[in-house]
Amino acid sequence: MSGHDDVPEWAPRNLPETGAGDAPYTFLGASDPGGPPGGRWEPPRTEAGEPFDAFRRPDRAPRPPGPAHAAARPPRRHREPGARRPPRRVGGVLLGPLAGAIGLVLLTGAGAYAFGMTGGGCSGDDAVTVGVAVAPDVAPAVIRAAGRFNDARHEVDGRCARARVRTTAPDAVATLLSGKGVAGVTERPDVWIPDSSLWLKLVEGSGRGGAAPAVLGGVAATPVVLAMPRGLAVQLRNLGAPEQPSWTELLAAAGTASNSDGGPVAGTGDGVIPPRLFRLQVPDPGRSATGMGALMLAGALLSGAPGGEAGFAGVVRTIREGVAVSVKAEFDAFDPAVGKDKGDRYPVALVPEQALFGYNARRPAEPAVAVYPAEGTVYLDHPVAVLSSDRAKAGAARLLWRALADEATREDVQRLGFRTPGGAAPAAFSAANGLSPRAPKALPAPSTAEVRRTMQSWAQLSLSIRMLSIIDVSGSMDERVAPGVTRLQSTVRTAQDGLSLLPDDTELGQWVFSTELSGDRDWRELVSVGPLGQRLGSATRRQRMLSAFAQIRVKEHGDTGLYDTVMAAFDYMKRTYKPEYVNSILLWTDGRNEDPGGPTLAETLDHIRREYDPERPVLINMFGNGDDVDVNELRQIARLTRGDAYVAETPGQVQALFLKALSQRVSP
Repeated sequence: MSGHDDVPEWAPRNLPETGAGDAPYTFLGASDPGGPPGGRWEPPRTEAGEPFDAFRRPDRAPRPPGPAHAAARPPRRHREPGARRPPRRVGGVLLGPLAGAIGLVLLTGAGAYAFGMTGGGCSGDDAVTVGVAVAPDVAPAVIRAAGRFNDARHEVDGRCARARVRTTAPDAVATLLSGKGVAGVTERPDVWIPDSSLWLKLVEGSGRGGAAPAVLGGVAATPVVLAMPRGLAVQLRNLGAPEQPSWTELLAAAGTASNSDGGPVAGTGDGVIPPRLFRLQVPDPGRSATGMGALMLAGALLSGAPGGEAGFAGVVRTIREGVAVSVKAEFDAFDPAVGKDKGDRYPVALVPEQALFGYNARRPAEPAVAVYPAEGTVYLDHPVAVLSSDRAKAGAARLLWRALADEATREDVQRLGFRTPGGAAPAAFSAANGLSPRAPKALPAPSTAEVRRTMQSWAQLSLSIRMLSIIDVSGSMDERVAPGVTRLQSTVRTAQDGLSLLPDDTELGQWVFSTELSGDRDWRELVSVGPLGQRLGSATRRQRMLSAFAQIRVKEHGDTGLYDTVMAAFDYMKRTYKPEYVNSILLWTDGRNEDPGGPTLAETLDHIRREYDPERPVLINMFGNGDDVDVNELRQIARLTRGDAYVAETPGQVQALFLKALSQRVSP
């Protein structure tokens, strides 16, 4: 993954430093993982060896000259002196603003060297050089502004000032400033222009970023939207879906399991959008402000809501399953040749609005449409943050800010498909190209503490799960809890539903327990612990799990060998511990321990306490379902491992609590 998630495919990257002898190369797209190729940059050429012309259609034959062609041409319209030429439309696309955007990028890519060399002799040790690290998506506009700044020959304390701009992925700068290592950036910039203030808060929350930077303002803004193929958007409107559906309904449609009544991810709308219709794609929240913003959005919507913690865990799992290597890869999935996945789900993507503008500008086979949810969204605000404590550099940075905030820069960012910091959209935005000129509502910005807490939750919840599920098959599990439904059947159904929530890289196994199921042993293994997608003979482990669920039966007159089973499971999971997973046990029971020849509660607690290793933690979570459950007893065991015990009275509560148990993680 390149980390440059918000870069138009045609934007330049890694432009040379001021005064450098090498010309820049052309960025090959948001998924380009490499650096600049060796040698100097050369403009692309056609197969015939001619220089590539971005404005010539290679598949159109030249018009034949001659009087007939000239006669067929309509007479030219004469414009008044000073009047502007109206923008040209090609295939319904407004070419004027698009041509301006391409021209801006080409000028920036091919002319940055010239901008850097026009500093009017501002060089040498006496010059005040401000190092600027800028996010790739807005870099073309910032480089042009820096060129104007350098040409103006500003002075600070009697010394000339100049800006040196580097195009740098925000996650790399954040890694450096947070003291977490080096990810391609070794020099602390004097001015940092990431794509989002979330990066600044993430650095501040690390406690290693030093004093909070002075933020002068934003260069450009773009909201995070849900992009979908135009054909899918038309289908939804035909179904009666509102123009602005809620995030809750959209996330439910992207869920990986059927929603139960009152479940934490159940839609609250009119139910027009079918569940599990979408395959949601999101850039990696650990490396992308768009992905990070998706988590903040989910946190804001679910904060304080019933089942909010479990709901957030469900959103994290959905995002984790749909992490894309880049925004370009998200849009590639819209190609009709790719289409729906095996589960018959349509691809949708969380992307910056500006990236959707760039995608549609390339006139793809399947254009995208931006969906602006009713509750609002998060914005990528591209803040200008002064990191340097040097008085002269800070002064030069404030002078540079004037160039970044002037009308010329505003026009440049709009040509790239951004809104101004105030929300004004480019003139090219219209329903014809899938975009709305009206600015969507901005959700409140999260605090530094909220950003830190949310990203810690992501780091924990996005870990793969390695879990041993254990179901009680003692005689009392045959009692009916609803018409025609026994307690065991209800438990198995919940486990089946839970299985559909888990991706193929989840490691899962299944035991059952009662008393003396295998000789003197109170438990029996049905499926070994391993990846759900792994083949075991002619079937995958997931299929083996489903088959095992279908064959589970109650042991008539069987008692509950709870303590013996818990200790055996804990020892097994500790012995086979894998550090790259959350290692846990999920035990389902309807009663208390009933095994006269087995260990006591005190012996069980002593064993768990003695064997628990905080460096190799194994969580125990327990579900009690029935009047005979001693929740205090279960809780004493579970909490020794930082797990918990839950008691449910209805099948709906069992599913909600199951999701909550899946969200359990060891505190960092």
